Amino acid sequence: MSSDKEVVLWSKVKSMKKFHQRLIGMLKEKQPTTEMAFWFPFCKSIHTWGMKEPIDVVALDKEHRIIGIRRFVCPNEIVRFKGAYGLIEMAAGNFWPIEKWIGKELKFTRKHGELNEKVYFDYCIAIELT
Repeated sequence: MSSDKEVVLWSKVKSMKKFHQRLIGMLKEKQPTTEMAFWFPFCKSIHTWGMKEPIDVVALDKEHRIIGIRRFVCPNEIVRFKGAYGLIEMAAGNFWPIEKWIGKELKFTRKHGELNEKVYFDYCIAIELT
């Protein structure tokens, strides 16, 4: 960590860049934990078709600043964020007060492919609280 006030929000983040990854998203994740998130770069909308549980979604701009959040997106919905440049999906009920951090920049740290249940996690995401 680069600062005493930097907090890791998600230590296990999977970058969803390929078409099949983006299409399936979190569908194959049986029990996502609070430390897990799925990042969809270059994306402004998601669907929850086929999902069994609701999810939380965070929208980011080009500089990775938080521009929106939608909690408890139910299965079989489509969510769009105007002006989004990327989205982060996670299990519903995330305890971080993300709504208070609208406008704050998230810091992405590249990992070296940590393997967990046959899934490689590429990043760690933190935020500096000042």
